Amino acid sequence: MVRSAAALVAILILPSFALSQEPQGTHTVVRYDTLWDLAQRYYSNPFEWRVIWNANRDVVEDPNWIYPAEVLVIPGLPGNAAQPSQPAEPPRQPANEPVTPTTVPPNLVPFGLRQPRPVSEGSRTVFYQQDQVERAIFEASMAREYVAVSPDVAHAAPWLIGLDAEPQRDGVVVGFAGRGARGSSMRMFDEIRITMPSPARVGAQLQLYRRSRTIPTVGEVVSPTGVATVRVIGNGEVVATIEKVYGRILPGDLARGLPGYSPTAGDYAEPVAGGSEAMIMGFAGPQVITDIGHVAFLDLGSDDGIAIGDEFVLYGDAVPTDEDGALQVISTTATTSAARVLSMSDNVWEQGIVVRLARKMR
Repeated sequence: MVRSAAALVAILILPSFALSQEPQGTHTVVRYDTLWDLAQRYYSNPFEWRVIWNANRDVVEDPNWIYPAEVLVIPGLPGNAAQPSQPAEPPRQPANEPVTPTTVPPNLVPFGLRQPRPVSEGSRTVFYQQDQVERAIFEASMAREYVAVSPDVAHAAPWLIGLDAEPQRDGVVVGFAGRGARGSSMRMFDEIRITMPSPARVGAQLQLYRRSRTIPTVGEVVSPTGVATVRVIGNGEVVATIEKVYGRILPGDLARGLPGYSPTAGDYAEPVAGGSEAMIMGFAGPQVITDIGHVAFLDLGSDDGIAIGDEFVLYGDAVPTDEDGALQVISTTATTSAARVLSMSDNVWEQGIVVRLARKMR
């Protein structure tokens, strides 16, 4: 009865979806199947997993769980049923629907990845006493504004590009600018030469990065290695000083203008209802077991209303309000985002897992 009602709701919400798609077949689920894998198999595009899920809401209640022997309808893609290899964007839920804010769960603070929010002085009891020095220290700590994601975390965050695609770039690191180089790696405060057809202005900051690994069927991971500030402009190149180091900086690393940074001090993510669902496409590193601080890639980006500081959660099976884990967005592209693991109850993070937007930056 519950599944029938869910199917009816899905049809009412997505009338254009139902009318524009004709089934192109069925698939009987076998062990280890996921919606992500089925979308890759039938559409050559794992990002279209929502199309299969929306067509089978009466069978698949939770997109993280499909079971052997279940028979799933494999629909054509919206508006393009005859050519399923050319995907069209499936309907997506609104990025958020604000509700009355409640207390943000104070989880994850012990891991040091999320700063604890300041406690107002008014919450102190009448028994709290302090001398003038202690009071000054307390007031100074209260004045320290909370930042959901620091600039360094955002600028060091990896991002995804298409398979076999070349990253956008403004220049290429050539090597040390002066004599007496101490090795192949470039370190903090070293001066380096960067070829740039259109040199940046003096004082401009450049992000240094390179392709680091490939996620099969998904894309190429691009990882920042540092930040440099332009000091001298030459003929088709610049000399820059390394200001931040996130990894080994080597000749051949690419350079571009430092991306914008949007979080505002004092703002934090607040609970929302009906948040969008996203799927984990893969991870920035090659680790076998994902842990706190590791970075996952989600198939929603800034075009979907996702912003730095937003938080996604994975709910447990027994109680839908109990979180098995949480992710915090640390960078976005138009269609994807990178999110660091804030918490986990077990080894719950895997490619193909679906998470829901639970807290949105205000």
